[in-house]
Amino acid sequence: MEFDRNEVVARAVDAFWQAGYESLPALEIAEAMGVAKSSLYNTFGSKRNLFIESVDHYADSQRSKVVARSKSENVGELLRQMLLDVITDNYAGRGCFLVNTAADFGARDEEVRQHVKAGFDGMIDAFTTLIRAGQETGQIKSDVNPQQYAVILVTGISGLRVLVKGGYSSVELDPVIENMLAGLLK
Repeated sequence: MEFDRNEVVARAVDAFWQAGYESLPALEIAEAMGVAKSSLYNTFGSKRNLFIESVDHYADSQRSKVVARSKSENVGELLRQMLLDVITDNYAGRGCFLVNTAADFGARDEEVRQHVKAGFDGMIDAFTTLIRAGQETGQIKSDVNPQQYAVILVTGISGLRVLVKGGYSSVELDPVIENMLAGLLK
């Protein structure tokens, strides 16, 4: 049976994101992907390899979305909306797959940690591009170091996602967003 690798890996991301790695049997992940269990092993080698590829796929897709947004006419408003989306939706309550994976595996699995770090590095690069685009259009302060502020944004967004999952409300987190943007926007 032939299938589109990107499509089935995207389905695997959703399955792992909803159920987590540990509690998701290989048969269920294969069903969620729409492939036979044997195809999962023949193509990816193991559930673990599929999980690592899923982390990479998710990170690449999120990075691409941010880079694509760097062409926005209003980078400041775009950033504000992205941050508000974190506290009002947070991927329908699932949080960020990278953040979740870091929390679940970071301290106990060096290989997964390396893939998560690469994913965060990609997000930092994407936000650096977005900040530079905002500086070019005069919407973002020219004295802001894009790389350093991208780290602040990725750190802040990750923290927001965790606090939202922990029960914090938009009323409690709105000031955090305003402080994050105050150092960036003109």
